Amino acid sequence: MPTLDCEETPSHMPDRSHVGRTYRADGQVIDGERAARFAEAIAGDDGLIEPGVVPPTYAAVYCLSPTLAQLFGDAELGIGLAGLVHAEQEFSFHQPVRAGDVIDASVRIASVAERRGRVFLGVELEATRAGRPVCSGRALFVAAGGAP
Repeated sequence: MPTLDCEETPSHMPDRSHVGRTYRADGQVIDGERAARFAEAIAGDDGLIEPGVVPPTYAAVYCLSPTLAQLFGDAELGIGLAGLVHAEQEFSFHQPVRAGDVIDASVRIASVAERRGRVFLGVELEATRAGRPVCSGRALFVAAGGAP
């Protein structure tokens, strides 16, 4: 996984030519023990709905984290993490994810727009198991930069 420097000032920012660029994290095996600790931490007194099923919010571990680390680490995009805002996020869940599942994740740059000196970067996310979607979603990030 690339090292991300939050203090680095970007020399350039994403533009419309980057739309369609895709970052992949294939072959991730869902660690049952790690997923169980995550589930316990977020369940509180409610307990788990179904033992062995990974909570939907665990998508942050197998979908967001490995793909966005690549996107933000891409020197050609030049996104500085200082001042980056994760403005929107939504997921749709298609199938439960279980411990031991092998998940392929991807993020695709869907849109880039400049407004008021900020770059708005829209991405589409997908995680699959054996080629079938388990979750999909989108996110919007707002970064300092661009033309004022």
